[in-house]
Amino acid sequence: MDKYSQVYLDKACENYELYNHLANIDKFEAWQITTLFYSALCLAKAYLYNKKIPQNSVNSHESIKKWLTTESEAKRLNVFFFYEKLYFDSRDARYSIKKISKARIQNALKNYDKVKQLLTL
Repeated sequence: MDKYSQVYLDKACENYELYNHLANIDKFEAWQITTLFYSALCLAKAYLYNKKIPQNSVNSHESIKKWLTTESEAKRLNVFFFYEKLYFDSRDARYSIKKISKARIQNALKNYDKVKQLLTL
C-alpha cells in the first residue's frame, strides 16, 4: 500500500469516528451524513491511489466519480451507485434546510457500509 492510500484510510477512520461521536450524542444529523460521505470519499481516494491512479488526477468530487465509473474493478463492483447516493445525501444535508431524519441517516449508513465493503483494500 502506498503512502497516500494509508493517509486517506486514516482520514476515513477519523471522519467515521466523528460520525460515531455525533450519532452517540444524538446531535447534528446533517453532519452525521456529511461525515459519512467524507469518510467514503477518503476510502475512494485510498482505493484509487492503491490502484496506482496518479495523485493529481484524484483531486475533486468529479474526478473521483469519473474514476469510480471507469476503473475496471470499481466499475465491476458498481461502487459508484452507493457513493453517489452518499454524495447527494451530503449535498442535501449541507445545503438544504430540510430536517434530516433518523431513517435517512440509517440509509446513508447502509450506503457507507457498502462503499466500505466494496473498496476495502
